[in-house]
Amino acid sequence: MNGNNASMRFTARKTLAAIAVGSALMLSAPAMAADTSIVKGHVVSNGGSSLSNVTITLKHKTKGLTYTVETDGNGSYFLRNVPVGMYDVSITKDGFTTNKESGVRVSVGQPVILDGQLIAEGTSDVERIQVTGSMIRRIDTSSSTSGITFGQDELDLMPVDTGFENIALLAPGTAAAGGSNFKGASSFGGSSSAENAYFLNGLNVTEIRTGLGSLRLPWEAIAETQIKTGAISPDFGGAIGGIVNAVSKSGDNEFNFGVEGRWDPSSLRSNHDSIYQADGSPDSDNSNNNEHDEYDYKQLKVWLSGALIEDQLFYYGLYEPSREEESWASQSTYSEKERKSDRWFAKLDWYMTEDHSIGFMAMNNKRTWDREKSVYDWETNEVGVRKGLTVPGEDGGALYSLNYTGYITDNFSVAAVVGQVKEDVESHVASTDPFVQDRRTGSRVDLSNHTDSTIVEQHYTRDQARIDFNWDLDDHAISFGVDYSKISVDYFEDQNGLGEARGWWYVKTAGEDSISHAPDGTDYIERRRRSTFSNNESSVEQLAYYVNDSWQATDNLVINAGVRINNFKNTVSDGRAFVDFDNEIAPRLQAIYDIHGDGTAKVYATYGRYFQPVSVNMNIKQGGSQKEDFEYYALNELDVNGYPVITADGSPSRGDTFRDTRVRQVGITEPGLIASANLKPMFSDEFTLGYQQEVFETMSAGARVIWRDLGRGAEDTDMAPILAKKLEELGIEDNVGQGSYYVLHNPGSNTVLSYDFDGDGQVDNVNLTAEELALKSMQRHYLALELTLDGNVTDDLRINSSYTLSHNWGNTEGLVKTDNNQADPGWTTSYDYGDLMDHSYGDLPNDHTHVFKLNGAYNITEDLIFGFVGSLSSGRPQNAFGRHPEGIDSCAAGNPWDACVSKYYGAESFYDEDGNPTPRGSQGNLPWVTNLDLSLTYLAEIFDNQFSVKATVYNVFNSDTATNINEERTQGNGDFNPDYGLTTDRQEARFVSFVARYEF
Repeated sequence: MNGNNASMRFTARKTLAAIAVGSALMLSAPAMAADTSIVKGHVVSNGGSSLSNVTITLKHKTKGLTYTVETDGNGSYFLRNVPVGMYDVSITKDGFTTNKESGVRVSVGQPVILDGQLIAEGTSDVERIQVTGSMIRRIDTSSSTSGITFGQDELDLMPVDTGFENIALLAPGTAAAGGSNFKGASSFGGSSSAENAYFLNGLNVTEIRTGLGSLRLPWEAIAETQIKTGAISPDFGGAIGGIVNAVSKSGDNEFNFGVEGRWDPSSLRSNHDSIYQADGSPDSDNSNNNEHDEYDYKQLKVWLSGALIEDQLFYYGLYEPSREEESWASQSTYSEKERKSDRWFAKLDWYMTEDHSIGFMAMNNKRTWDREKSVYDWETNEVGVRKGLTVPGEDGGALYSLNYTGYITDNFSVAAVVGQVKEDVESHVASTDPFVQDRRTGSRVDLSNHTDSTIVEQHYTRDQARIDFNWDLDDHAISFGVDYSKISVDYFEDQNGLGEARGWWYVKTAGEDSISHAPDGTDYIERRRRSTFSNNESSVEQLAYYVNDSWQATDNLVINAGVRINNFKNTVSDGRAFVDFDNEIAPRLQAIYDIHGDGTAKVYATYGRYFQPVSVNMNIKQGGSQKEDFEYYALNELDVNGYPVITADGSPSRGDTFRDTRVRQVGITEPGLIASANLKPMFSDEFTLGYQQEVFETMSAGARVIWRDLGRGAEDTDMAPILAKKLEELGIEDNVGQGSYYVLHNPGSNTVLSYDFDGDGQVDNVNLTAEELALKSMQRHYLALELTLDGNVTDDLRINSSYTLSHNWGNTEGLVKTDNNQADPGWTTSYDYGDLMDHSYGDLPNDHTHVFKLNGAYNITEDLIFGFVGSLSSGRPQNAFGRHPEGIDSCAAGNPWDACVSKYYGAESFYDEDGNPTPRGSQGNLPWVTNLDLSLTYLAEIFDNQFSVKATVYNVFNSDTATNINEERTQGNGDFNPDYGLTTDRQEARFVSFVARYEF
């Protein structure tokens, strides 16, 4: 490969600050093949003159691949699509002494900038590139994308557990999402945890239905992970939060065989004290009855790699079985689960010529389990008879992809990927007993010994393809490409129980004007049934085009200007589109100024617009066939404790009904009725201003100011109260017979519905104006200052540290709602009715004013390495949710929402038990959260092969600080809830992990 054109010019420096730190890089690169990067730089003579026609040669240390490029007339060179790995580098020119270096590391998505200085033969004092360690560290003056990159070999020496989120949380501006339904998900820059995207070797591996995290990947196969937190280039899209981009390992010329074992023993796992409700019973959430928890984890990894054809065809294979043994107690059942996973991963790479290569990747991550449940009495701590049968289950899936990378000419290259990701969840029930719970006192007491409350079967397939082109000119590096994906959805959900027992059963106390029609203060039983169905005709399609120009405007100024054009479509179960967005334009702009002209410091400013597609979840909840109904019964036979007696079919004993069945949704999937005809996509704008410089010759310091603003949101609202008035005004009789009309729309804008409401065979087009709807637009703001310092403090101490001062406020968290633990992207209770949004403006759940992070490793000796990951974060804001009082705010007479429907939601509005407003985030903050993880790794050679053993302690101090609380200040009848403020989520208890590794 020979490239004579360079897109960047660099002024030579007397000594090159190419410092190896083995920690993290705040760098990025334009679009390229998923597992490659860029090497570029500038070569001068000892007199400082630029040297043209200098040959730079890179040879991969283990694959034997060779890449060459020559400097242009300005002494600059640019080499694209260089596979990640370690390289030997030589810089040669006739009449000059050759400059050679060994151990230059190329990482994913990071330009490696090698400036060289050659001296004429016969002259002394030759300048050399100084490389000490394994990773070149540099200020990149061609890009201002923010984030960090870690190699897996670095993470192996630190106390970082497997999973993208554990790596992402090392970056500034990220925070773990609160709530038990959000485990393994993170917030980037104030966005919700469902607004990120994850990639492996160019393939989108984001969790398909909700977007909460990624697929479960075999982490031994991951070579490097790049966390992009802001100013993201237009080759990435489909997310307004952050991007996680990883590449896998691959084979090389040397045969390699390795084995690793991990054991997290239950005997060394701490348990926090159980949490008890006000009535003295354990919290109904199983995760909080911790005193009885036991969890033992064992994992084996076996891998091999090598060359089928030396220097050309390489293979890598991994088998990663694991076994989990777990037991826990709830209020009324004791559970034991054995789960196994036999994940495998395979990779083939064929470098057909110096300019063309293809790669194949395949993975299976299916898990299976057996679960047993027994009757349990929490008061006596006695486990009774087994309930039902042993229950099997499975989840997970597979992925496949094919990559191509090639140079068409010396300065024109192409990278392409096609692939498929599959996710499946199969649930089975041990018994047919339905879920029965008493909620009369505010505490939640399980009355049933149910094994399962809901039956769900899910199947998702994401087919995807993309192609990227790069054209390198003298002063411009132009990249452009096309990105396409299609997700097929097959989903079924129902409640457990047979016949008239099916449903979720709740014992409640009626408040004034209860929707149950039970008299005020009367106890009653509610039966809730919900069936949801979506078949393979339901799909989500995304098509995007992008172009970006990286222009060296002057010797010191680089302008990156690009645009991404997005197209999104979601269809209902019969294939008709209820979401169809065309040509949504997302501009991206970066300006980077090299202050001294030598790459030691830069100042930059960026702007970007990012679009968020409508979640796959909405194909199920909004575009799927769904029916939900409620029945209300008087209490009948009671036991000695005053609870309804559980009958033979598992349902509670009940008397007469208080009212006819209440239908909230009947499953009409007419696109013109379930989504506004003028619906527009959700988007966010981001502005950043930053400064970065090398310090102490071995470190980098930076400061960045970030402003993110949600420009438009999309949510569902029950239009029934407004639509009824509008239809009457238009003289249209509503013959649909549907009590609720949940419509996906843009709050704050007009909503247009198209449906034959009166049944006369003609479609009625109904325009509900923004004034008639009286809904404020969705607002979310994020302002932050990030300070970073990372690099080599000494030859033995490497750190990555940050402090973030931020504020996250508005009236919506985004796609999900963590303050009520609702992991239902796009379909939360927010905006269901206008009155629910009264006093909703304030500090949001992902607001953490102060966050300190310090991560790194210290070489105690050459063979003993101490790793540390620590964080200190201020707690999130607290709320007080209650019933909306009638006659005030949106419920005042004459207001479009004066029906005050939200009062039937119970504690979902921002009011206390006396009807006083409690604005969002106004109830103080949760305590500061401190976490410290430590590891110790011993390295040795046994029979001339590498051996290591690592011990890690997570949450060293066994901190149990609350990360979420019960924010329902009132009970369903409006009385004060004695469980208000009860901890619902907290830090994971301390546990210990042992890892032993041997490589041949």
